[in-house]
Amino acid sequence: MPHYPKPFFREARGLWYVQVDGKQINLGAEREAAFRQYHQLMQQPSQKATSTESVSVASIVDAFLDWSQKNRALRTYRRYLEYCQSFVEMFADLLVTDLKTFHIQEWIDSHEGWGNTTKHSAVVAMKRAFNWAEKQGRIAANPIRHAERPIPDKREDFITKEEHERVLLLVKDQHFRDLLVLAWETGARPQELFRLEVRHVDLENARWLFPKSESKGKRQSRTIYLSDAALEVTRRLAKKRKVGPILRNARGEPWTAMAVNCRFHRLKNSLGKKVCLYLWRHGFAHRMLSQQVDSVVVATLMGHVDTTMLSTVYGHLMKNQKLLRETVQKTVS
Repeated sequence: MPHYPKPFFREARGLWYVQVDGKQINLGAEREAAFRQYHQLMQQPSQKATSTESVSVASIVDAFLDWSQKNRALRTYRRYLEYCQSFVEMFADLLVTDLKTFHIQEWIDSHEGWGNTTKHSAVVAMKRAFNWAEKQGRIAANPIRHAERPIPDKREDFITKEEHERVLLLVKDQHFRDLLVLAWETGARPQELFRLEVRHVDLENARWLFPKSESKGKRQSRTIYLSDAALEVTRRLAKKRKVGPILRNARGEPWTAMAVNCRFHRLKNSLGKKVCLYLWRHGFAHRMLSQQVDSVVVATLMGHVDTTMLSTVYGHLMKNQKLLRETVQKTVS
């Protein structure tokens, strides 16, 4: 009498699995759908039972998330987890062989609260999962390769010089002021500011150096160049703390996104608008481009591999008619 493996539930993931020939196959989150797929698997010839294309999309997604958790930054993994899990919940019993581009479209259309930027990120996450599966040899070809990604919304909002100075007047403690000054002067990503340690500081050459393993994407090292104001703040903080993040709050704890957002929430009424630390980075890009700094230089200063992000996402100058007019006048004069 043949022996068949039984499905089991992994509480940590909230998913059903069955182990076939030493491989755990993801059957999805819903018990009824999981057992229906399990019975379909058991009816297939043994040599096909472990074929990934004959099992659920959830199986591919789960394998991709396991790999991402081990090989990508925590924030990247969490972003993939949020989007991919959302898709699997909507199509719990979908098989890879049945997956089509229209499933992606139906999925993002079902989220009325998502803007174009969020929808873009969601499609990217799913396409990366199946691109990865194809490269790994888990599937023959990515079935959603041609899924269209919505064009991200332009990041029109940014902090102006006047707004930055106004915020500094409202902030009384030096700890938060230091964070804001460095954000304004360097255009660094919030996570780069939060992680900055003395070992990253090169005072002699007025810069911060993050190794490839600690940089976004982990593909190349990140260099952040310092203005005189940023250098002064860095030098002062570097003297105070030799180990761990040097930017800390009044309690001596490293800044986090949540802590910074709480501080901005307290300033919301005084400012008359909701702000986040990333707007200081947007302001840096706007300031550099408004001063007609070459886009390649701006991209390098901001840690982009090329100018694509500037032209695609930072659309602040498209409505600056005065600047465009002055540029044309200088060119033709």
